[in-house]
Amino acid sequence: MKKIIALGAIAGAMFMTSCETNGPAGSTAIYPGDSLTVSSNARPLVIETTGTWCQYCPNGAEIMTMIGGVLGDSVVMIANHTGNDWFAQNAPVTGVLGDNFPTSGVPNFYVNNEDVGQNPTAAAGAATLAEVAFGIEADVVNDTNQLIVYPRVKVLETKLDQSYMIQSYLLLNGVKARDYGNGVDLNQVSSVPLVSTGSGATPTTWAQDAAVIGGVALIKQGTVYTHNETLFGHASKAVTGWSMSDDQNTADTTHTTLGPWGMNLGDINPLGNAFAAGDIYGTRYTPFQMVIDVPSLPFDADLSVATIIWQLRQDGSGDYDYVNGTVNHVH
Repeated sequence: MKKIIALGAIAGAMFMTSCETNGPAGSTAIYPGDSLTVSSNARPLVIETTGTWCQYCPNGAEIMTMIGGVLGDSVVMIANHTGNDWFAQNAPVTGVLGDNFPTSGVPNFYVNNEDVGQNPTAAAGAATLAEVAFGIEADVVNDTNQLIVYPRVKVLETKLDQSYMIQSYLLLNGVKARDYGNGVDLNQVSSVPLVSTGSGATPTTWAQDAAVIGGVALIKQGTVYTHNETLFGHASKAVTGWSMSDDQNTADTTHTTLGPWGMNLGDINPLGNAFAAGDIYGTRYTPFQMVIDVPSLPFDADLSVATIIWQLRQDGSGDYDYVNGTVNHVH
């Protein structure tokens, strides 16, 4: 579980301009990203294409639970809803991700950039051992109606003349599968014996033990079915620079509106799209933050943030390949 920074921890800090490694003697300034250590580990991306309307998608939810149970935060998991689904209709980013990772049916899985059909488990485990060009960690500040993400990125392999993007995505977890009224019906349709579809305010439930690993069921019979890792939004802007005042609209910072793929890492790197192994971005000397507006939801949900580095494919398609990522759970 990644660290969630309280606003009070940085409220008294001062902006630093020194280029000394540890700052001037006696300095009390703390930039959130400076507290992070970036590992060289690969965290594979597992995308489940799913839908509340899909009668076989409880099978996919079971697989996601098993992957999470084994790999935990060593994997970035996203459930991308599609079709005639309330999540898909209210989160346009789902269509963007679906176009980049197309499938012919649901449930379906991608591991990193490979369509693995309905068998992602072995591929996800193997992908944790891969070498990656960038390492990434992040801190998240829960600022009432906004989540402020402080990424820290380390270049692990020198890369020249390639375009990399970074974006933070809002994921919903623990959303009970039931009808909330006013057209918000999140009951999970099912024709598999694992799940009993709910009706109205009576939620969908698991009809038998599921996601059994080593004889232990991660999901117990009778448990309410929940939608997890559900893609619902992304950072709407990036703030480069560092202002320690409550008002981020100061001369110290520059605001950039973000699309679904985020901002170009070359805009943070003083050398543009020339990335040298060992360089680090997201420190007090190369500060940037991603801002996610928290939507008003008609149901209770736990929030998490997946911060991802993408590489623009060099085939002229305009599509993106996953590089590496990290997940923060918000409280």
